[in-house]
Amino acid sequence: MASLKLVLPLLLFSILSTAAQPSPSPLLPPPPPSTTSSSLCDAAETLANSGYIAMSLTLQAISQRLPLSSSAVTPLTIFSPPDSSFASYGQPSLPHLLLHFSPVSLSPSALLSFPFSTPIPSLSHSKHLIVTSIQSLKISINNVPVSSLPLLDDGFLLVYAIDSFFDPNFTLPFSIPSRFNPRPQFLRCTKLEPLSRFREAAGVLKSRGRSIMASFLELQLLGFLDDRGGDDWTLFAPPDQELVEFSGDFLEYSSLLARHVAPCKVRWLDLEGSDGSTAPILNVKGYALNVGKDDEMLTVNGVQISFPDMYESGRLVIHGISGVIALPELDAEEEELGEEFPEQET
Repeated sequence: MASLKLVLPLLLFSILSTAAQPSPSPLLPPPPPSTTSSSLCDAAETLANSGYIAMSLTLQAISQRLPLSSSAVTPLTIFSPPDSSFASYGQPSLPHLLLHFSPVSLSPSALLSFPFSTPIPSLSHSKHLIVTSIQSLKISINNVPVSSLPLLDDGFLLVYAIDSFFDPNFTLPFSIPSRFNPRPQFLRCTKLEPLSRFREAAGVLKSRGRSIMASFLELQLLGFLDDRGGDDWTLFAPPDQELVEFSGDFLEYSSLLARHVAPCKVRWLDLEGSDGSTAPILNVKGYALNVGKDDEMLTVNGVQISFPDMYESGRLVIHGISGVIALPELDAEEEELGEEFPEQET
């Protein structure tokens, strides 16, 4: 009976929300579903099949009101409270619900790698989440336990079960010891060395919709990466659809990969300190990859970091980014050198 009392108001809310939307013109064909809407439908179905009926109905009711990017593929992480939380708390407000959606793809390995007090962006414009995990094998956000494995992971959208609603007014009850934020004073970039294969890393890239960057890594175009020891590397990997325009331009492949690689290992916690400051990263070509913020989202040279810590090994870390890092503009000295030594025609 309690379950029926919970589901009926949510079902009525879903029906009324759907009815309030304007019906499409009978003369025009309905628009094709985007990848985002398809993923949200899969998420709602997975939640329902996993016993999270209330969150499934709520997701269907508010899916059109989520402030998501208009791109074809949008990274998203959903944290779902159980039905018992809806029964005791009631239907939360939309701003409170948006706190349970993060506009980045957060894998279990990424969540486990975040140190205590790491901020996580949410779709709520005024609130963010805080990592409260201390033990390396248990995930906790806003002091709410999170499932160690996602209910759904399609490469861009992940759904986790949580024990209860996140408190929108949650704050850390004590000052943060410096040992929880081991951010280095500087990032040491090293010289180039011979390369070996990154099969495991390439496999992760392919499973996350970044097969082109995986192919670059496997082809070893630059010939300097080494995962056997000695050097650390960071790769910023755009999704495949952002690299389609470069297909067939073989002369640009080496340059394309070069400007997405840094000869030092830069994890998510290195990109932003607890004080919100950022540090430039030296690229293999010698120019800086500048870390900044855009609507509370970390960016590298203006491109959003949408999937932090996608992969990490002893010598390599990979971050998923939403677009392609543009070529740097030549300064006056470089332009003068190019005029003095022009390229010869073949």
